Amino acid sequence: MKTVFLTSVAAVVLAGPAFGQGFNQFVGFGDSTIDSGYFRYVSRGTPQEPRYVNARANGGAITPSGGSMNSDLLAGKFGLAAVPVSAPGGGSNYAVSGARINAPNLGNDSSPSIAQQMNNYLAANGGRANPNALYLVTGGGNDFTFLQSQGLTGQAYLNALRPIGQDQVASITKLSQAGARYIVVPNFNGSGNAAVTLGQGVWNGLAANGVQFIPADNASLRATMVANPSRFGFTQILPYEPNRLTAACRLPNAGADIAGFGLFCIPRTSAAGSGMASTAYLTSQNALQTSLYSDDQHFSPAGQKIQADYYYSLLVAPSQISYLTESSIQVRRETTAGIQQQIDISQRDATPGFRVWFNGDVSSLRMSNSAAGFPSDPSTPASGTIGANYVFQGGALVGGALSYGSLKPSFSLGGDFKQDDLTLSLFGAVRNGALWANAILSYGFLHTDVNRIVPLGISFDGLNGSTKGHNLSFAALAGYDFVSGNWTHGPVAGVEVQSVHFNAFTESGGVTALTFSDLGRESIVSTAGYRVAYDFGQWRPFLQVTYNHEFDNLANEVRATLTTVAAPSYTMPIVRLGKDWGTATLGTTVKLGTGLTGHASFTGAFGQDNAVRYGGRFGLNYAFNTPAAGPSITKY
Repeated sequence: MKTVFLTSVAAVVLAGPAFGQGFNQFVGFGDSTIDSGYFRYVSRGTPQEPRYVNARANGGAITPSGGSMNSDLLAGKFGLAAVPVSAPGGGSNYAVSGARINAPNLGNDSSPSIAQQMNNYLAANGGRANPNALYLVTGGGNDFTFLQSQGLTGQAYLNALRPIGQDQVASITKLSQAGARYIVVPNFNGSGNAAVTLGQGVWNGLAANGVQFIPADNASLRATMVANPSRFGFTQILPYEPNRLTAACRLPNAGADIAGFGLFCIPRTSAAGSGMASTAYLTSQNALQTSLYSDDQHFSPAGQKIQADYYYSLLVAPSQISYLTESSIQVRRETTAGIQQQIDISQRDATPGFRVWFNGDVSSLRMSNSAAGFPSDPSTPASGTIGANYVFQGGALVGGALSYGSLKPSFSLGGDFKQDDLTLSLFGAVRNGALWANAILSYGFLHTDVNRIVPLGISFDGLNGSTKGHNLSFAALAGYDFVSGNWTHGPVAGVEVQSVHFNAFTESGGVTALTFSDLGRESIVSTAGYRVAYDFGQWRPFLQVTYNHEFDNLANEVRATLTTVAAPSYTMPIVRLGKDWGTATLGTTVKLGTGLTGHASFTGAFGQDNAVRYGGRFGLNYAFNTPAAGPSITKY
């Protein structure tokens, strides 16, 4: 017993700090679809340069009048910034308007292609990519434009796209091999053969190379907005066309053909005057919010926000779903502790024979992700357990219990999930003088209904899914009781092992819906501490304090797959709670009558990173004294 106790204490003391998960940098590679202001600080040498610089307060992006890009907004959700690499002091968004994948940019300027952007990034970092950065990689639209300008059509056009996609695959693969782990790779807003050929080709090539990345279905997102524009507050949903008010900005010269002129759009509703034919202006005061497009190519600020919200949902959804396994583990821990208390009452009351008992548990549980931008998950678990056991002459005990638990955590982003747990337990205990031990084997049937809310601009997706699973657990606890007058005290040590599994399931309800593969986690927790009790007539107050250590490395990941288009699945880490914490239980038992004992206690877990848990338990224990009952066992 002493060896077990000291070993458990050593495990707690020597355990390392909790391993966290999150992003510490945003890095962008691409073209004008994510450029957050490259040309504010680097001259293109064009006549439109003044408008290029002044169109946006913080410079040079295609959303006019101070509107933020999806890259700005996505980075901001994680507490990061998408500052252009050209800014004084440097930045981490390498994207450049006009960039092609691996060829001179449109306009024949000297700005870097997307492949060169990645090479520049790796060169600046000694050939290594930050493994904890969030990467966003776009590109291809300017390659479409270039090939069209060459007069290519039909199959010849598609054939010319394939090597361009292969260049993009090679660059992203190189980035991955250098250490990048979280790479968002969107497809294209359009649905034509060219967009599908290049977008799917890049995804398939990356998957074939074993690159882990997060695919984003821009095409389905745009189709969703076009199919129901009023849902998102849009009255204009098409790109700009001459003589038609189909975008947020218009040109003074209706016949002008200036690609991406949203970059030059000034925050006023009338033309700027003579000599400013290339400077666009707003079609209305609120055009940036009521139009999907700023110009002939690019989303308005409202569209950019919806796009950023969509990317964000893909990144955090797996972490949200990982709360399913963590919640089951936490609820089972409380159920096991309640059975251990009833075993203790049955053994200490000493009379051989049958006993029946009941426990009720209500607690508060809040789990959170320490990484900025990732959601939290508060809940109020409640459970009840009925059990029966038989105490043999000498103090040995066997029994069984049936428990039902339920909780309904609320996602901090909106929505919730309801989890029900029906558990069967078998348990046994022995006592040899002052030394005691017990063991519990449990199997729980889990059912979970998931309701996630995903914000998309001023609207949202309400997603629903359902899954079943199980929780198989084993817990053992042992201790030694020293008796001094009315005081009983001594060390306790134990272990709890849980294996939780949920079946794969698919959400429905919107463009952000995902399929989640089988979820599973193993938990191995050691317990070491001390308890003390005082016999005070009918009352027996007690206190137990333990330190707990989780041995699982918490490196599990949740695998998700898009439901809107054929795409490779992707993985993200589970929520990671602290691996070391303390638990204190203060309570009392009370003799209520012949053979009837009541108990009540309050338990709080403290010192665990990213988790706060406390709650109360009450119960009854009734002994049937049989005629054949022998003398009571020695009391400790």
